Amino acid sequence: MRHHLHTLGYAVIRPVLSMSSPDERYAEKGEKLRAHQAVAKRGEVVLLFDDETDLHVLPSIAGCWTKRGSQRKVPMPGKNQKRYSFGAVNAVTGAVTRLIRERKNSESFCTLVEAIVEAYCPGECRKGTKMVRVVDNFIIHRSKATRKLLGQYADCLEGCERPTYAPQRNVMELRWKHLQRKVTHNHLFASVAALVAAVEQFSAELDNQPATVLSVIGCAE
Repeated sequence: MRHHLHTLGYAVIRPVLSMSSPDERYAEKGEKLRAHQAVAKRGEVVLLFDDETDLHVLPSIAGCWTKRGSQRKVPMPGKNQKRYSFGAVNAVTGAVTRLIRERKNSESFCTLVEAIVEAYCPGECRKGTKMVRVVDNFIIHRSKATRKLLGQYADCLEGCERPTYAPQRNVMELRWKHLQRKVTHNHLFASVAALVAAVEQFSAELDNQPATVLSVIGCAE
């Protein structure tokens, strides 16, 4: 039976958990996002995907080449420490606005928003192409402090809700996964400072490779 299934193109593949999005506006949000993507390709807006990720001293684990009959042992820290990386990737140019903070809160997220405005619409006059930020409904993206700050930049900054339970629509998440593969998987750093330094160095090098970023996030032409 096993041989017969193989000849038919079947293999034993681990399934993944899945669920339909309960978002009643899923289709509407998806259509709006596609419209923004089309406008951004024409250069009429700057389309940014915002997101954040946890950086753990505790190594992330992933499959790796290992000699048969043995298993790689990845050491663990005595105590896990964390930092939080915030970023926004330009879906057309591959440029990333990023920062690392000790807390994942509204204050840190607002610092990212300020950095985005300074990068694309600097100065008091805020001259520049209008920006559209694609975000999910995480609480710090819609907190009172965040809404207040976004209100100050309403003339140059527009929000676009990403459909819920649609990680494939979050291209910044693909950038985070690339970081994990290259930096944090199966590696114990001596300290949280060493972890942050490695992440910063890798990110700085990637800043000079926009074509690679666009390929990683699935936005290459």
